[in-house]
Amino acid sequence: MADYYASLSRALKSGDSANAQWRRDVYDQARTLLQRQLSTARPPLSKAEIKLHADALEAAIKSIENEFPRRDAGGAARAARPDSRPPAEHPRQAARVADEGPIAKPVRFSPVLLVGFAVVVAALCAAAYAFWSKPRESAPPQVKSETPPRPPSPAPLADGDLAPGVDGGSSDADVPYVFRRQPVFYRTTHPAGTIIIDKQQHFLYLVAPNLVALRYGIGLGGQCEDVAGLRHISGKREWPSWQPPPEMIERKLAAPGVMPGGPGNPLGARVLDLDDGSSRIHGTNAPRTIGTTVEFGCFRLINDEIGDLYNRVAIGARVIVGD
Repeated sequence: MADYYASLSRALKSGDSANAQWRRDVYDQARTLLQRQLSTARPPLSKAEIKLHADALEAAIKSIENEFPRRDAGGAARAARPDSRPPAEHPRQAARVADEGPIAKPVRFSPVLLVGFAVVVAALCAAAYAFWSKPRESAPPQVKSETPPRPPSPAPLADGDLAPGVDGGSSDADVPYVFRRQPVFYRTTHPAGTIIIDKQQHFLYLVAPNLVALRYGIGLGGQCEDVAGLRHISGKREWPSWQPPPEMIERKLAAPGVMPGGPGNPLGARVLDLDDGSSRIHGTNAPRTIGTTVEFGCFRLINDEIGDLYNRVAIGARVIVGD
């Protein structure tokens, strides 16, 4: 979907974002503008695709609202109802509102919304439609290791990473919306199929045609903080084994030896090895570290998304790592 979270965030910054009613007006404008953009998209979108865009917008609204403090008249925290309106000042007014139903408000579109949605939605409706309509290889079935995972390490990791052997899950349930996989408008001179890693923003982009890229959130491990420049994918592995670095063993953060592939393995479900012989793009056993920098590992994605990326790229694909 389009990056509705970013577009709405920019729109809210242009006005009184602390005012809940003002935010609701912005959301209503966004819904109206999105419906107009989708209904005129070329090529036309199906009802299912229109619903996906609408659902993505609602998810972005929910995510943004969760970031604002909410207080009732007495100061206690409560959830703001997006469809609520102030009580009637007089019983006759209350009766009139009940009889007449909701009062339509004139829609005045924010310039920020007009620009953001015009660029993001209009471009992506056509480009993402073509991109997602291409048949893609389904994810290979999960390979279960015959050897059970090791028990959790007794020493927790201070940066929020999970200990080897602890399985934090494979989905994006614990990943903020902005770091979930989504097609975005992306201008670049690199050809389609190129992977571009933005270490500062914790994003990985897979370049697609028509100024679109598929964006993944990543966690950055200390092993690859200094990696920069052009690399190529030199190998692909499913449920790889993992061997802890000496410093983890010395600090009793992991037991010595080789951990077989499987749930709880720090390399996750898939690995894309890079041709420098030391860096790699891999899964993780700790989804909550996506969007952060941790001490160990390299470029990590949640297991569902490394599986998706694994199926889209081939050995020899270019990887550009930013400074």
